Amino acid sequence: MGCIEKIYSVSALVGNGSCNANCDFCAGKYLRNQARENSNYSKNLEAAIKLSARYGGWSLSLTGSGEPTCDPNSVSRALDIYQKCAREGAFFPNVNLFTNGILFADNDFCKTHLKSWKESGLTNIALSIHSVDEKEQARAYNLSSYPDFSKIINNIRDYGLGVRGTLLLRKNGVDNSTKYENAVNTLINKGIDNITSWPVGNPNGTRNEYTPSRFGIFGIKNWLRHNAKLCHGHVWGGGVYDYKGNILRITDYVTRHDPKKDFVRQLVVFQDGTVAYSWIKEGALCMK
Repeated sequence: MGCIEKIYSVSALVGNGSCNANCDFCAGKYLRNQARENSNYSKNLEAAIKLSARYGGWSLSLTGSGEPTCDPNSVSRALDIYQKCAREGAFFPNVNLFTNGILFADNDFCKTHLKSWKESGLTNIALSIHSVDEKEQARAYNLSSYPDFSKIINNIRDYGLGVRGTLLLRKNGVDNSTKYENAVNTLINKGIDNITSWPVGNPNGTRNEYTPSRFGIFGIKNWLRHNAKLCHGHVWGGGVYDYKGNILRITDYVTRHDPKKDFVRQLVVFQDGTVAYSWIKEGALCMK
């Protein structure tokens, strides 16, 4: 068994499980029955942040089994915990909130929350993007409409926060190199210059009916090799590329914890207070 030498990041679930969209392929639904913070959550989130920082961690991501912004107070509480850790030396250069972005088109919502979230350490808001066309984006979320991307981006930037794109690779959506290239260039033109992609799949990392073909994913990776410059590879797979001065990242949705490796991709803080070395708890428990 290897000794851990690096814990790259922390992912923390927040929110009460509610959502303002209705994706057919939601990866978080299986966790909604535990979408209530228990007495161990706060102290274990603090411990996970400090442990990752001690082992060279550089990123905290807030996500949820639903849409985190539907329960904004939970985002505030998690950021308050991070702020305490940062004051005590456990600082991360990247603190990201993963979201479908819908509420960031609401000026009042942004006015109420974004200033305080930034003051508590939030650095970036990562928009989950199934399509760069708002009508297609709405269909992916099973909504009648989706807000204008430009309004969302401008509202976030008005408060000094960075905007990232999580361009999801999905069958019949962005599922080949041509669609990927078009989507990337469109997002860059809209002002999103830091884009991460991974294939939609099951929470355990297996393929499902929404996962793009292996040929399609290979084509996207091949396009990156030929059109962008590799900055560095991830030890768990994928890597980061420089594309005309923009950041493109491709990775896997989940990484199984391998106890023989000397690194942990992320500590995952579940709302029942469990901290695991991956999204797959079995064989990867860290603390409870």
